Amino acid sequence: MDRIQKALDKAKEKRSSLQSGNISTDESDQITVNAVDPLQSPIDAISYSKTKVVDVSPADLAANRIVAGIYSNVQSSVFRMLRTQVLKKMRTNNWQSIAITSPTAGEGKSLVASNVAVAIAMELNQTVLLVDMDLRNPSINNYFGLNAKLGLKDYLEGDISLADVLINPGINRLVILPGMNRAEDSAELLSSPKMANLVEDIKAQYDSRIIIFDVPPLLATDDVHLASSYFDCSLLVLEDGRNSEQDITKALQYMEGTNLLGTVLNKSEKPPTHQSY
Repeated sequence: MDRIQKALDKAKEKRSSLQSGNISTDESDQITVNAVDPLQSPIDAISYSKTKVVDVSPADLAANRIVAGIYSNVQSSVFRMLRTQVLKKMRTNNWQSIAITSPTAGEGKSLVASNVAVAIAMELNQTVLLVDMDLRNPSINNYFGLNAKLGLKDYLEGDISLADVLINPGINRLVILPGMNRAEDSAELLSSPKMANLVEDIKAQYDSRIIIFDVPPLLATDDVHLASSYFDCSLLVLEDGRNSEQDITKALQYMEGTNLLGTVLNKSEKPPTHQSY
């Protein structure tokens, strides 16, 4: 824990401080929405007429540690608090998209991304698109038990429409663009004109909808660096006790010039104090 804080403090000295809506109709589905304002009516008139709907049971989600929507789970409040902090910064800066990553593989970035997506979708006036951009090791499909046949790799390599790969997991206001099968040429796919056009399109179509990108680990590939222009901001997930100070510092250096919202300490042996409230 000390080395994490030490590395973060060093990075803060080098980084500048963070600089200091309506949702449009989705081309794939008919959505009746209002501005992101707590005084407006909730977004509840969503008809997924073209997006595939897979009703994932709460029990299956819990078994896969997607617990943000399970109030009886003591860990669920952690993700809802993280959601509130993330949304506050994103709305203040009028940011729409966020990348969630980690220095190395296995630190829990995909699990955090999935739970944050569910937590944001729980807000009655907010919709979410979760994109599995980790083409070498896609896992969002497994976490939600979607049994998807097609994913982002298929869309980028083939001649299929976006509606063919989007899935609603039975959670209102949440749509997932899963990843399927490993792509050895992930860097080339993510930096392709088709990927750039996809990001531009989903930002334009969804307007104020929050877009969460689950991206590869920073120190494993150059994928994140090639795709960094797609994200308005980012969140770094660190496994407690795993990374050396050198790795953390290197990861933060790779993120220089981006809007880093903060870090999430995952797999900590010490639970948050508010869990017993």
